[in-house]
Amino acid sequence: MKRAGRRVAIALTVVAAVAIGAVALRLALVPSPRTLRFDVPRVAIAVPVDAAAVARGRHLSEAVAVCTVCHGDDLGGRLAFEHPLLGRGYTPNLTAGRGGIGAAYDAADWDRALRHGVDRSGRGLLFMPVDHYRHLSDEDLGAMIAYYRSLPPVDNDRTALELSLLARWMIDLGLSGPVVRAAQLDHSTPRATPGEPGAYLVEIGGCTFCHGDALTGGRGLEPGAPPGPALTRDSSIGAKGFDAFAAALRTGSAADGHAIDPRFMPWRGYARMTDDELRAIWVYLQRMPSR
Repeated sequence: MKRAGRRVAIALTVVAAVAIGAVALRLALVPSPRTLRFDVPRVAIAVPVDAAAVARGRHLSEAVAVCTVCHGDDLGGRLAFEHPLLGRGYTPNLTAGRGGIGAAYDAADWDRALRHGVDRSGRGLLFMPVDHYRHLSDEDLGAMIAYYRSLPPVDNDRTALELSLLARWMIDLGLSGPVVRAAQLDHSTPRATPGEPGAYLVEIGGCTFCHGDALTGGRGLEPGAPPGPALTRDSSIGAKGFDAFAAALRTGSAADGHAIDPRFMPWRGYARMTDDELRAIWVYLQRMPSR
């Protein structure tokens, strides 16, 4: 028995050594996304100061871009996820309070963070959906910055990701999907802002994150995320009609009666969209073909 146990221990040691060697080789050949730096130029963004612009920025942050889902209702940062194997995910404090970035960030810093997914040093931000926010118009980005500057300061300095070794290795080896979205972007090309209102709202609202690039179905990157159903005109959702679509976003109850999990579908934020916004999204979805 002792000899068999010794053999098992040796085998496990060999397997662990091979695994560590494979990780080291991979990182030597392909840098971890967590360490990447991106050369993103600083761009001047006009930030208005009028009340209407601040209100527009608040609406975008709460109802469309749903920043509050990750950063909390006061945007002071919060515990966004906790997993026994992967660790904890705290989010940045966007206010000017203790531990917040609001006091230090100028308009160009906000542009780099929101539309390029990099911090002030150029490092890629983990889990930041910038491939959607990249489409923000200059006017709307300016309004959102104006709103951030108007926020009451929140003192919260527990805002860092506390990822386990397993989670860090999974990211380093590319096993967690594109969690550093900045690595998916060509930062040198001009961004495109959709001209159609519905397409614009779908982009900055991040619908394709869970429902697929063509909105024909997909799955989010969060641990435990359910499949995101198709939203196109000939999908089951499209067949239910606008009233059922709007009701699902307003109440969190799907047309078939099941409750929509707000951890993966931020309907509580989308519920704050105006009727005109929801109608614009529906009109756009009804033009989307299935595959």
